[in-house]
Amino acid sequence: MEKSIILKVTQDLDAQVSNPGVMRALIATTFKGFKSEKLVKQACLEAMMRGYEFQDLLDKKVYAIPYGNGYTLVQSISDVRGIAMKSGQVGKSAPIFEDDENGKIKTCTITVKRKVDEYVGNYTAMVYFDEYNTNKNNWAKMPRTMIAKVAEMHALRMAFPEELSQAYVEEEFKGEVVEEGLEQSIKDEIDAIDTFGGLREYFSKNKGRGKQFNAYIEKRMKEITGNQNENSSNTTGDAGVVGLEEDKNDREPRPSDSK
Repeated sequence: MEKSIILKVTQDLDAQVSNPGVMRALIATTFKGFKSEKLVKQACLEAMMRGYEFQDLLDKKVYAIPYGNGYTLVQSISDVRGIAMKSGQVGKSAPIFEDDENGKIKTCTITVKRKVDEYVGNYTAMVYFDEYNTNKNNWAKMPRTMIAKVAEMHALRMAFPEELSQAYVEEEFKGEVVEEGLEQSIKDEIDAIDTFGGLREYFSKNKGRGKQFNAYIEKRMKEITGNQNENSSNTTGDAGVVGLEEDKNDREPRPSDSK
């Protein structure tokens, strides 16, 4: 029975991502930072095996983030809150912050209330700011909001272990992201392009896939321009892939701009 379920989910997933445009859309939204289509499909399969629909991935109710050498599935906190409300949550405290002697956030505590029959239980979680703070992006801009999300998720998992034991939000992960290698299938696609115009079109449709993708594009660009012995007006030289951009006044970041 389990094998038949996996087979059906796999077939459904293959049908959904058979269109290259769908895969590009997933990488641009739900799976930002991913370079491997194989890893994207693996994450989609895991989400669907957990009971999510493919549309839930497109809506980012569940999505994946690169983590270590792989990925981890995370949910939007609004989706988690919805599950908790349907499962008996009847209240939540305001976050309580404790600061250290320097006035910086030390801990955050939140209590979630769950009603079972006539009993209302309180489930309190306290988390330490330094264990989650990345000092980047929203952690630098709105640290109290970010750590409050983490504390709330801890409390929700305590209150709803059956419903939310596998539920995590992106704010709970602080691990180093390791960029994946470029898939051989993508390399083959790039190597098959033998004109500068064709390469420019391919780059325009697929840009945003990261440093290794950009580096391989530049490598192929140099091979094409070298083979055709084009003059300097048709090559990019030290400018990298800026020459692949059709409108220099309204261009996307070139590979050297990628983080």
